[in-house]
Amino acid sequence: MVGLIIALLTLLTFVQIEFQKDVFEKELEKRIVLMKSRLIDRGQILSDSLSDQVENGIASVNLSLVADQLRGAVRENKELHYIILMEASGRAYIHTLKPQLEMGVLSEKEDLFAADQKTATVNEYVSNGKPFMEFIMPIQVSAKPWGVLRLGFSLDLLNQEIVSSREESTRQIHEMITRLLITAAVFILIGACIVLFVSERLSRPLMHLTRLANELAQGNFAVSDNVKKNHPDGEIGALTTAFSQMARNLKISYDKLEEHSRTLEQNVRNRTSELAEARDQAIAADKSKSEFLSMMSHEIRTPMNAIIGMTRLALNTDLTAKQQDYLTKVQVSSRALLGIINDILDFSKIEAGKLELEAITFNLDDVLNDLCSLMSEKAEEKGLQIHFITADDAPLDLIGDPLRLGQVLLNLVNNAVKFTGHGGDIFIKIALADGGEQAGRADQIMLEFSVKDTGIGLTTEQIGGLFQSFNQADKSTTRKYGGTGLGLAICKRMVDMMGGAINVNSEIGKGSTFTFTGIFGQPYELSQKRAASRDAFRGVKALVVDGSETSRDVLCLHLETLFFQVTPVNTGEQAIQMLENASDEDPYRLVLMDWNLSKMDGISVARHIKNNLKITCIPHIIIVTTHSREDIVQRSNDLNLDGFLIKPVHSSALFSAVVEAFNQNNVDEYLSSQACHKRTENEKLNQIKGAKLLLVEDNPINQQIARETLEQEGFDVTIVMDGRDAVQKIRASYFDAVLMDLEMPIMDGYEATRIMRSESQFDDLPIIAMTAHAMNDVREKCLQIGMNGYVTKPIDVDELLRILIEFIKPGLRKAPGSGLAKATRQRQALLPELLPGIDVQQALKNVVGNVQLLHDLLLKFYGSFSDAQIRLDAFLQAGDVDSALKFLHAMKGVAANLAMPELKVCIEALEQTLINKQWKYGPELLTDFAGAQNRVLESIEQLYRSNDREITPT
Repeated sequence: MVGLIIALLTLLTFVQIEFQKDVFEKELEKRIVLMKSRLIDRGQILSDSLSDQVENGIASVNLSLVADQLRGAVRENKELHYIILMEASGRAYIHTLKPQLEMGVLSEKEDLFAADQKTATVNEYVSNGKPFMEFIMPIQVSAKPWGVLRLGFSLDLLNQEIVSSREESTRQIHEMITRLLITAAVFILIGACIVLFVSERLSRPLMHLTRLANELAQGNFAVSDNVKKNHPDGEIGALTTAFSQMARNLKISYDKLEEHSRTLEQNVRNRTSELAEARDQAIAADKSKSEFLSMMSHEIRTPMNAIIGMTRLALNTDLTAKQQDYLTKVQVSSRALLGIINDILDFSKIEAGKLELEAITFNLDDVLNDLCSLMSEKAEEKGLQIHFITADDAPLDLIGDPLRLGQVLLNLVNNAVKFTGHGGDIFIKIALADGGEQAGRADQIMLEFSVKDTGIGLTTEQIGGLFQSFNQADKSTTRKYGGTGLGLAICKRMVDMMGGAINVNSEIGKGSTFTFTGIFGQPYELSQKRAASRDAFRGVKALVVDGSETSRDVLCLHLETLFFQVTPVNTGEQAIQMLENASDEDPYRLVLMDWNLSKMDGISVARHIKNNLKITCIPHIIIVTTHSREDIVQRSNDLNLDGFLIKPVHSSALFSAVVEAFNQNNVDEYLSSQACHKRTENEKLNQIKGAKLLLVEDNPINQQIARETLEQEGFDVTIVMDGRDAVQKIRASYFDAVLMDLEMPIMDGYEATRIMRSESQFDDLPIIAMTAHAMNDVREKCLQIGMNGYVTKPIDVDELLRILIEFIKPGLRKAPGSGLAKATRQRQALLPELLPGIDVQQALKNVVGNVQLLHDLLLKFYGSFSDAQIRLDAFLQAGDVDSALKFLHAMKGVAANLAMPELKVCIEALEQTLINKQWKYGPELLTDFAGAQNRVLESIEQLYRSNDREITPT
């Protein structure tokens, strides 16, 4: 209570002090304003009087009288500090403060200010630390402006009065505060006495109740008896009665609370038991789901392995054309089904939380190269052009999961190809995300990837459910486009795992743009070689020749990032003219030439440039084409070109081609290095042919597929049915490697591997899992127990061979007398290794390895087209262009299927020329066509001679 009184009085005192201070300060401000106003009034009166005198004196041309009057006014008036009579030009006629300035032009800022005033003005300023108030009076003579009269009053006296007034006000405020504090202290003392008196009468019974309340809080509910014994009268008595009643009620409530607590504890124990049981059931369900997923993966992939493997083996046998067609379609459909199964498996892994991202160092260009290889053929079939645009500041060396990044890009690009009509464009852009230079840590970066197409587009409703599982834009039963609806859902989950986000912008009929971001690490040591090489091309003139505006713009953008000075043209004729007109001092050093140009194709233009005497500096020429590199190389082998690029072109491939072109004048070394690399791989495979392999497999179909596949590749294969037989077999015989299935009767592959690894003589024995399981945990388990490799079914033969090359020691081995030798002898009898003008390896791939079929088709080609030159000449001489085009189109299809690249390129060039009705370079194209045709016919004649058959031309 005392504290409350003190606080209240203190607050009131403070309020009173502030109020009084405010009153005093306002009074002081009024006094200052009044003093200043009086000074202004006095100055105004004096200024008016003196200005009249000055005007009269000037009018009477009596300046000496005016000077005396003004100086007398300064002497008589203590507040007046100076007077200046100044002409409008700034010349001072009278200056009482500084006579030496008289008749001179004044140039201080206050002088300039005064000279500009046309009316009476008061100006306050500070000069040399002293304040002044200057009255400026315009002087007119004969109603014309003459100058100004300036009266300067010192404000020192005024300021002294103001200071004195402030001191007086402060003294009064201090006296007022002292009085108020004394008054407050008196009131506080009186209030304290009153409070102490009252509290003495009330505190004793209240303190007694407080002690009882503390006991009650500690659980002593018998305090009500003590309350009754000390029961005073009055208001305190009513309080003690209520306290006693409260104690009894608390005792009743406490008893009820204890009962509820016992019941609650029992309920909690029961609920905890139920939750633990539910948790165990959830764990068991998750484990069952994973086991079911693994089992279903195995069970689905096992028959898929049989379908794909048996189809591949069947295609290597003698078949009719209809059988060949049926089996080829079965194989294509099987691969499509396997893709669907992989999508479902990936989705199930994500749902189960078993899909993890790797964190390895990789180069972004490698991912783009793989994407280009996978999608270029599909895009070419639909006449689509894929364009890669990588921002100049986007890093190429990253740390992350290149496989999953490639999977997301492949899915988006595959959709773009699927939903884009013939002749459209697809743009793949990579750049730094906005604000993503450092994504949380200094060693991380966020990249933005976008895939833009010119396809059918999406509605807002379709976009809303696009990234949901098992959802498709076209849900009708007659939908044109297939798919499971899982691809984009998987992409979204993978992008989320990369720390990014995916979205889409689309408009019906105008295409869609899918954009996603991802966070990647950056290696500490980055190569600076590319940056240094790029700077070497700064200012070099380059020419881009491409009939497609989009492709031309993209190629120009790539070159500009290398600091080239780029000029685009769309025809070969324009390119030739630009090169002929180029100056000798600054010629074009590089030409990017599309092969498929109107009028003249790229090879013809390149030949014309190489042989053109008007072009003094022959530039480096790089051919850009959608066809295979071998096709163009064979047709241009006499031109000594500087490089080849296959569309779609991305920045890294272009950079490598440009660097290579400027470092050497031809690509022979590159092609030879490529061939050398291919020969090296074949040599490595030859070094392990004849190796003894133990195949541990219980499924008879899988046994047959694996045996025949491996024997065709030159391996000696022994088969056992289970792990126990495998262990006994390797103890009895030597094997170079073991191909181990995982799930088998009697003894599975895991146990068999543990036993083999427990025996020291098998420490170096390669054991490769070959199973239909495709889960990461299965792979990790295989590697943990000692297996060296892991191959999933259906078997990818190339991957299996790569693993065998990696783990089997090379050496001289006797080739087994198997189906391989028979197949090799059959091929050598029917088909030589080298046929000029024919890519034998590609032709065999086109007929799925059927040597006999390829042999027969080549002989049929000879019978049908050996007189192609005569027939074509006849059509052209008769002017029957339509018949010539039909004939060339039919011949081109056969040449493509039988892998005659040079002939196919020449036919396409002739077709293009006939379609455009341009014959300026026609004879040269006919010569190329005749040469390519003769090389193919001579090769087929070699087939006749090698089989002791006589040629009978049709």
